Amino acid sequence: MRDSSLNSIPPPAGRPLIGLHDYGRLEIAAFEQLDMLSPMRPRIARLLAEACLVPGNEVPADTVTLGSIVRYRVDGDRLERRLLTLGREYAPNDQYVNVLTPVGLALIGRRPGETATAETFEGRMLAISIAALEYQPEAAARAREAGPDGDGPEAA
Repeated sequence: MRDSSLNSIPPPAGRPLIGLHDYGRLEIAAFEQLDMLSPMRPRIARLLAEACLVPGNEVPADTVTLGSIVRYRVDGDRLERRLLTLGREYAPNDQYVNVLTPVGLALIGRRPGETATAETFEGRMLAISIAALEYQPEAAARAREAGPDGDGPEAA
């Protein structure tokens, strides 16, 4: 069994914390879903190179992962609430943000209270302020494993 105290150790300032499963999915998606000239490929490679990696069961419950529901602001604008997805299965309809976009990529591995930057395809810099993390699949899985006397789904 792993030391659960690792869940409370924050990554070095400015570096995202990514679980190994999300890392692998992002790495594969960069090559399978994006063409060779996509401006997102080098951005994903840069994120993966600078990220702190941890096993999925050690990703802190307050860290944005694939499948998380997150609230954020772009350049101080209105609060957005989105599910962070991977792939082209979701059309942009104000419910999802794809991690293969500048804003989605800026969210992964971050925590509420952090502000990350994202560069649009036109070269404009955006400040992405993470306000809240409403749901994280890894935390939900740990709660289910805890059972009905823990904080499992029955408690919800």
